[in-house]
Amino acid sequence: MNKVFRFFTLLVAALTLGACDLITFVPIESTDLDIVINEVNTDAKYIELYNRSEQSADISGLTIIKNNEGPIANIDGSADFVVAEGTVLPAKGFAVIGCKGNTNTYEGLSLGTSKSGISGSKSLLLELVDKEGNRLDYFVNTATENPTAEGPWDGAINQSFDVAVRIPDGSTYWYIIEEPTPGATNGGTLVSSFKMPVVNFDSSDNGEDDNQQGGGSTTPENPDPGTSSLAQSVAYVWDESTFPEITLKVSEDEWNRMLATFDQNNATKQYFKGDVTFFNGTKTYEFKEAGWRLRGNTSRRRPEGNGGEVHQKDNADWHHFHTQINFRKFHKDNDHTIGGVRKIHLKWFKDDPAYVREVYCYDLFRRYGVWTAINDIYCRLWIHVEGDSQPAYYGVYEMLETVDDEYLEVRSDKFGGHKGNLWKCSYNAKGKADLKEYSDNNKFGLDQDTDEEWPYELKTEHNSFESAKAQLVDFMQKLNSKSGQELHDWLGEIMDIPLFLRTYAVNVTVGMWDDYWNNANNYYMYFNAPGTSGYKFYFIPYDYDNTLGTSQALFRLSDSGRDTPLKWGSNAQHPLVNAVVQFEDYKAIYVEYLKELVDPTKGYFDQTTSVARIRAWHSKIAPYVSNDTGEDMSIEDRPASWGNHGEYRLLEDSNNNFFKVKAESYHNHLNY
Repeated sequence: MNKVFRFFTLLVAALTLGACDLITFVPIESTDLDIVINEVNTDAKYIELYNRSEQSADISGLTIIKNNEGPIANIDGSADFVVAEGTVLPAKGFAVIGCKGNTNTYEGLSLGTSKSGISGSKSLLLELVDKEGNRLDYFVNTATENPTAEGPWDGAINQSFDVAVRIPDGSTYWYIIEEPTPGATNGGTLVSSFKMPVVNFDSSDNGEDDNQQGGGSTTPENPDPGTSSLAQSVAYVWDESTFPEITLKVSEDEWNRMLATFDQNNATKQYFKGDVTFFNGTKTYEFKEAGWRLRGNTSRRRPEGNGGEVHQKDNADWHHFHTQINFRKFHKDNDHTIGGVRKIHLKWFKDDPAYVREVYCYDLFRRYGVWTAINDIYCRLWIHVEGDSQPAYYGVYEMLETVDDEYLEVRSDKFGGHKGNLWKCSYNAKGKADLKEYSDNNKFGLDQDTDEEWPYELKTEHNSFESAKAQLVDFMQKLNSKSGQELHDWLGEIMDIPLFLRTYAVNVTVGMWDDYWNNANNYYMYFNAPGTSGYKFYFIPYDYDNTLGTSQALFRLSDSGRDTPLKWGSNAQHPLVNAVVQFEDYKAIYVEYLKELVDPTKGYFDQTTSVARIRAWHSKIAPYVSNDTGEDMSIEDRPASWGNHGEYRLLEDSNNNFFKVKAESYHNHLNY
């Protein structure tokens, strides 16, 4: 068969988990095909297709190409297996193609059986094509991270499987499960995530980007220092399918210097020297004399022992701690970056016995199209103080992208430039970042690696501090002085209102109580150009470990699961969100997003798909949680002990399930 295919771009939205009704032939409403491979079973031998669209689809002529060997054959080997003319797949419908050795019948639409077999222990490439030869989707299992379309398909594999499925149906996320679901919605017991590499098809695909294909997560090439684009390197470093191993090696003198510095000032931002090894499962990066420092606010901890103590060789009392590693802090060269990536932020799962809250939240932001959200993945951390017989294993950590000029550069096209003013905003000893009080000069400062903190801290130095401050003060003055149509139009001019409301819909849905609206804390903001006009203002979400039922009672908020999403914070005191949602057209957008997030047919925040994602993450990290600190040694489904609603659960199917409670709350508050 002609191997020249036109790439057909597919949306990557996560769609319905509802069961398919009895298949019937109904009139076609659209000729556009949004058909994907939804399940591959190498044990019971079948391939399931799914119609992601809201309309019935004529799937006549569809076929499967296997391993570059051409279309799969009819059961008797007489010809190619081709879906029969006049075959219609209803909206959200399932269809099953049996493979060699298949003797079963299913729910949904049975398309027949092929002579070709499929194996979960060998390399496999399946391409779904329409009658004109357009590639609609593909499925691949191989040991190669970025295979080519013409690569060998009978060699080694990274993962063996019996049943691989998309959850939710039609999404980009693949899992290995225990129970097959032919012709029905995917679910059941998760075994693990399924790493789906991107196939590099030949250049005859009209130059279109296969990374947009719906077949799975992208896996960028291994970047060598200084050779890759920064965006490509960021995607590589924070590839969600990897589980990096990071080792920090520090001399005993430097380690003791860090301990003494912490004893003198536990808020220190001072960097210390250490050698760092970063291994992501395929390639090792080594950095001599990298910089590392302690991080955190109330979560700051002494990494070893008690005050005044020095390192105890081979008998240390280790403690979890947050840290930031800057590969090129002391050596300003490309050899101290991963393709330009120079910083990583490592957090232990403080006050999160479930080891999942912040990971879930940032994942939800990204799923829901909030491109301002940072990247984060799980990793493992070792600390080796030289002289010890072996490194100390600190366990499973979260590795996060830092919000800085590198973050801006990666998203420059979306921001409309990366040379504007970036501010970190927090509630600290000098006050709140409420965007209301702008006459107190003590609230504004420049990040210069000093120990001093401000509610508004400028993180970029592209423009002068004084001009950046003048811009922020002018913004705050206008926000608090304008009203009516003038305020409405000004907000629409300087902000991407849908993006802001999409961000805040996720923020409220996950129960983020220590945020801007409620506590004037934990966010960044970016002005994409200098001056008091002609800029765009962006709100950047930040710090989501105390969510999903972990909360405190502050201001208006008493229950992060049940309180109204329409007045989440202390109303008049924190003007930004209130200024936006007071207008009926903006409020309607916000309410639409809230409803969409908990809609079980969308697969964002509903109980079924949320539990499936969490169980998949848990299956990945559970064997590695036990660690040499003796702290946080197991995964437990509960909020932090200090929270005001300790009854909330994430996995338990009860009236205390946070996802269930949130959906019920929205039905009560939003007038469904």
